[in-house]
Amino acid sequence: MTRNNYKIDNSGNNQGLIISENNGSIQVSIQNVPRMPSLISAVVKSLGEVCSNNDIESTFDFKEFKPDEKIEYNCVLKYRDIIRYFSGYYSVCERYLNAYDDSNIRSKAKILNYVYICYMKAKGTILLENKNIHKKEIDIIRQNSDKLIDMVQDEIFKIVETSKEVDIIYKEDMGLGVICFICYCFMECKILEKPL
Repeated sequence: MTRNNYKIDNSGNNQGLIISENNGSIQVSIQNVPRMPSLISAVVKSLGEVCSNNDIESTFDFKEFKPDEKIEYNCVLKYRDIIRYFSGYYSVCERYLNAYDDSNIRSKAKILNYVYICYMKAKGTILLENKNIHKKEIDIIRQNSDKLIDMVQDEIFKIVETSKEVDIIYKEDMGLGVICFICYCFMECKILEKPL
């Protein structure tokens, strides 16, 4: 009796089902799942819809810094490891913002300005809450750095949540795109203070 030597090969367009040996029946239900769009792209588009008429010019401070320096300078604790982890997505955010900017002139600057305005409002709220505390402004910011990030993140999350882009992405994944974008904005100095 000769035995056939079969080789299992997964080099084709397999949709995830490989069976090497079966001694019973198999039922397979294959669904055509739409490809998940980029979460960061959805965040950028959502923000672009909100701030497209915002004509505030941005002023840039080109003094270089390292993200860890800014984390330490602002006493970030809750988001420290998150920022370090998602800093790898900086170039992805930059690419989507630049692509969006190409299709909507000056949109990148408008989106970043919008985030910066969200930060300034949050900072103003924190400073107002602490107006009777006799500390330097930077000390109050450092004491509330994680809360400030939370406040800006919540504002961006609300915008993305009400955007038409949410229909395309899963709501539970939306937070991932927002946090990637928040980390990008942190590194672009639109959230928290730049080290001196």
